[in-house]
Amino acid sequence: MKVKAPPGRKKIWARYLLILALLAGVTVASYIALDVWNRIRALDSAQQDHADWVFSQLEIEYLKLDRALDRARSGEADDLANLRKRFDIFYSRTDIAARVRNIGGVGTEIEDLRAVLDTHIPLIESADDRLFGDLDALQETLRQIEGVPREIALASIADAATVSEEERHQIVRLIELLLVIVMLVTIALVVAIIRLSRQAKTLHRTSLESQQNHARLASTLRASLDAVVVIDESGTIRDFNGSAETIFGRARASAIDQNFIDLLIAPHLRDHMHENLAKFRTTGETSYSDTGRHELEMIDRTGRIFPVELSVSLARSADGPVFVSYIRDITDKQQKDREIVQARDEALAAYREKSRFFAMMSHEMRTPLNGVLSAIHLLDDGRLNDEQQKFLDAALTSGDILLGHINDVLSIERSESDTDDQQLQACDMTAVTSGLVGTMEPLARTSGARLHLDQTGLTDRPILTDPRAIQQILVNLLSNAIKFSTDGDITLRASYPTSGTPITYLHLEVMDDGPGIPPEDIDRIFDDFVSLDSSYERRTGGTGLGLGIVRRLVQRLGGDVRCESEPGYGSTFTIRLPVTAPDDAGIQVQAELHETLPEQPKLHLLVVDDNEINRDLLRAMLERLGHTVMLATGGQEAVDLAAADRFDGILMDISMPGLNGIDATQAILSGDGPNRKTPVVAVTAHALPNDRHRFRAAGMSGYLHKPLDTKALRVALGDLISSETPPQTNTDAAYGVLNETQIHELLELLGREKLLERIRTLTRNVEHDLPQLMQAETLAHLQTRSHAMAGMCGMLGAEKMHCLLSQIETACKDGDWKKARQTVDLLPAVWQQTQTAWNQRNL
Repeated sequence: MKVKAPPGRKKIWARYLLILALLAGVTVASYIALDVWNRIRALDSAQQDHADWVFSQLEIEYLKLDRALDRARSGEADDLANLRKRFDIFYSRTDIAARVRNIGGVGTEIEDLRAVLDTHIPLIESADDRLFGDLDALQETLRQIEGVPREIALASIADAATVSEEERHQIVRLIELLLVIVMLVTIALVVAIIRLSRQAKTLHRTSLESQQNHARLASTLRASLDAVVVIDESGTIRDFNGSAETIFGRARASAIDQNFIDLLIAPHLRDHMHENLAKFRTTGETSYSDTGRHELEMIDRTGRIFPVELSVSLARSADGPVFVSYIRDITDKQQKDREIVQARDEALAAYREKSRFFAMMSHEMRTPLNGVLSAIHLLDDGRLNDEQQKFLDAALTSGDILLGHINDVLSIERSESDTDDQQLQACDMTAVTSGLVGTMEPLARTSGARLHLDQTGLTDRPILTDPRAIQQILVNLLSNAIKFSTDGDITLRASYPTSGTPITYLHLEVMDDGPGIPPEDIDRIFDDFVSLDSSYERRTGGTGLGLGIVRRLVQRLGGDVRCESEPGYGSTFTIRLPVTAPDDAGIQVQAELHETLPEQPKLHLLVVDDNEINRDLLRAMLERLGHTVMLATGGQEAVDLAAADRFDGILMDISMPGLNGIDATQAILSGDGPNRKTPVVAVTAHALPNDRHRFRAAGMSGYLHKPLDTKALRVALGDLISSETPPQTNTDAAYGVLNETQIHELLELLGREKLLERIRTLTRNVEHDLPQLMQAETLAHLQTRSHAMAGMCGMLGAEKMHCLLSQIETACKDGDWKKARQTVDLLPAVWQQTQTAWNQRNL
């Protein structure tokens, strides 16, 4: 007979079975759900997008690096710095790609790519000159790996697609199984819900507390600076961590429940912070929370006010909103920033000192050279026989070359300024190259070398270029060839494009049969101070600047230079310069200007120079031109003579002991003597770009550059005579709209394109400044603007505008407001006439 189990025991077994089934179902469902969860996370769009983005960025950063490399060929420091930055970014992208999930068969390619980049890290971290010299090698390496980033990106996409497809199928199967289990578990749960309902309220409360704690923890993790201070909406401190104790020198217990603003904020900022907190309590808006990092000043327990970096996050709790503040002491950081700024200022000061040194050295070197060349010019009086004239011409040519050397020592300084001092003019390259070879032949004979000239590619058509720059380029190349080709042959070859086509470039070659240049040295021979003959018994002299100057001059002319050489078989330097052919009218005008110089009236001139040789030579040159000259040995003597005698013009040296030329000019022009309106021309060796601006600002009417020649002196005196024409009330009768002589000289000096560019600049300046000049309400304002505009117009041959503006300036100096305003009213019509005259001349 079977014994039945008691009903209570059956309920217990049923309960145990229910619990066991529930646990088993939950366990299986949890396992499957966890598996599904993990697989879904693997397919999470954000992660996938991140991976795809990483590999796509790898290709994009490669392209940016390649573009930066192309820009770096300019040699500019900013472009080289940008190349380094793009290389670092591409390297970091490669490193990130290597740490991203497995991407199939391209993991090896990523490691190879990173290995290639590792080999170029020393080059990227090297100096600018080495980096610039090895750009070709770097570009060749990039070309070898240019397909790797794209292969990695494509492989990543294909691999991700395959894995995603497999994972989706597997997830579907698991979800189907999970649904079955969930249904079973749901049935069990329905039975258990009744028993668990009593615990629902407690579980709900626990869940809310857990969410709040989670939100507070998340807010804490969003900003992780050194000190953490938690405050409520009233500003009361609720938490104060150990780093805060260290920074502020306060124990946590003494800070809790204190007002954050009154305790820790610097006194001068407390009102502002209280206003922000009150605004939050009223509107719910805040100026600091979740808006990034802010810099302000705080105060510690000792009263020390120090700068901090503050980041604030807003969190919500059951007790209301709280602010989690993250604070970092940046005293050391600001000190380092100040040191960086100080170092920059010191570097700029050193640069300015270097510029001053160059200016001083230029003056000191030009002063004796002025005496030498001026004396030689005095010998050129037409009474020399052919042999003597030949020697004199050779001396003048050598002096010009020496002057070019002095100028080119300053080429680095000048290249950093915006001033373009190219002297473009029409010249015959046949004559230039022939004369240059004739000048260099004595030097070649001394070394036993033989000079040859190949002009078969030249024509008799002149070109518009800078002949002095071309002369300096060829002198440096031929000098180098002569040094290294003792008892050898040297050939200068010059040519234009094929006959019959417009002249667009000049092709120059200097070939020698010397020892040649090793391939590893080709890229560095154009660097400054590089000399391949570095032995103690050096056979060749020089500073190593020659080829560096050649490169700068060629680049300034818009061309390129390259060297081809093989050890033991000589070297060939090839230069390609863009040139233009001047129009026939321009050539004819220049020829006329060179052939005839107008006779000048006799002038009474004051020459001021502290150098006795310069004074005597300049007086001799002026007296030969028919003028009377009075000499002054310094600035103060010039001021005294100008106060006692009336001069037609003053030629003023700049660098003199005691009262310098600028101060002396200002004293003469601002005084009440007979020369307060006399033109003053600067005669100096100062060569830096900002010097001429200083001369004009001092009131000087012109500029003559030492060493002088007779032609430049005659031109300057001609300008001085035209500036002395007395002002007339009827400007139409007294002056032409344009000074045709000056326009011709500007065309000869600058060329049509450069002159057009400067006229366009003048037009922009006048159209900008003229309305302000018309609206000037004080004599001082009107005088300042008319003086500045008069200088610009006078320099570019706008004679009528220049004369009107000069009359305005004179009226202002005399205090005649009515006359000044009447003359101002004439300016718009005369400016229109000036523009029409330029247009009629195609300017």
